[in-house]
Amino acid sequence: MKREKKKSVAIFGGSFDPPHLGHLEIMKKALEKLDIDKLIVVPAFISPFKKGHRAPPKLRLKWLGKIAAFDPRIEISDFEIKKEGPSYSIDTVNHFARFFDTIYFIIGADNLKDLHKWHRFDELNEKVRWVVATRNDEPIPEGFIRLDIDMPISSTALREKIDPAWIPEAIREEVTEFYKQKVKN
Repeated sequence: MKREKKKSVAIFGGSFDPPHLGHLEIMKKALEKLDIDKLIVVPAFISPFKKGHRAPPKLRLKWLGKIAAFDPRIEISDFEIKKEGPSYSIDTVNHFARFFDTIYFIIGADNLKDLHKWHRFDELNEKVRWVVATRNDEPIPEGFIRLDIDMPISSTALREKIDPAWIPEAIREEVTEFYKQKVKN
């Protein structure tokens, strides 16, 4: 029996090192604005554009599971983590395209300037509908779906100076303690 495809999915990938309130807001707005059956959050094992992560992949996966528990339409996927290598969006999209007809792909506006450098970008561009979360007043070109996220925060800034106010309550204590220990070592 052939498995029936669901109508649509949004994929939200990233390092999530650490997950913060901006990520949580993107999840909420995507569920609110996009006509999707499911939102799949995919933490990268390692981004091809980064040298590494402070928090190990399985810990970031666990944190995401805790903050996404508010909606059963959100799935936290270990697809990229299980591969244990650079995470390419096209591979993730091809994996989930087997199950969904329409794929929305969520990125932050800060990714737009280098989007053309992504691995097999032309193929990826043919397969997804781009959704861009606003960030730092970066302009969003026509043809992209816009998610208005008015939160001046980034994981990079949080790693440099952990501010518990920007960490979702469900993981605040654990994340704050983890990064404080990393600074000490």
